[in-house]
Amino acid sequence: SRGLGDVYKRQVLFDVDGTIAETEDFHRRSFNESFKEFNLDWFWDEAIYTELINVGDGKERIEYYIKRAWPEMLEYKNLTKYINSIHKVKNEIFKDYIMDSEITFRPGVLRLINELKKNNVRIAIVSSTTEDDLSTLFKNGLKIDPNSTFDLIAHGGCTENKRPSPEIYEWILEKLRIAPQSCVAIEDSLRGLRSAVNANINVLVTPSIYTKNENFEEANIVVSSLGDSEEPFKVIKGKAHGNKLVNIDLLNKIINY
Repeated sequence: SRGLGDVYKRQVLFDVDGTIAETEDFHRRSFNESFKEFNLDWFWDEAIYTELINVGDGKERIEYYIKRAWPEMLEYKNLTKYINSIHKVKNEIFKDYIMDSEITFRPGVLRLINELKKNNVRIAIVSSTTEDDLSTLFKNGLKIDPNSTFDLIAHGGCTENKRPSPEIYEWILEKLRIAPQSCVAIEDSLRGLRSAVNANINVLVTPSIYTKNENFEEANIVVSSLGDSEEPFKVIKGKAHGNKLVNIDLLNKIINY
């Protein structure tokens, strides 16, 4: 069969938060700071946020929390506007965190991106995060230009339904005019895995700090990271076919296995 290097037929799709970089705790802290600004006695600890990881985007996480903890607020006439206001402030605080932090790529991410680009394999971003937050993370935090690095950026504003709905992956497939079987999605969460699987896309999972205890049974392979020469990955589930790093050879075997 054709190899992964066929630029017109193959695509690697990267999730962002938790996959490209460990950003979720910045998001959690940003939510908590925004709650203070609105005089809300809410605090999302790590246990609460671990549950919220698998809920849509930021606004949906706030709504989900209200339903669970403060159902009387559902009667508010301007609840949607109120949630949007909280989320807007949260995004502003998140930008400040990224500006002030020394955030880095997870092991092997930049190596794999460079290898794929060198071999003319198209790469895309798939994220529930806003386009603005993605730009802040990449340009100010990770110091790369996402628009010149990736061939397509699918952000939270591209589709109405967020993961685990397959809608964002189906949107990508339509934009790129490629078959799902010719793609590999790299995800860190259960909702991301289910979204890709429901779109019939192969999935490699690298669990993050917040998702390490989830069951990724549906994934083609689960590894501790994408791996670097100094830090090879550990196989959690599946076959690495003799590889110690996630590279073109392994991704090609996932597609053709």
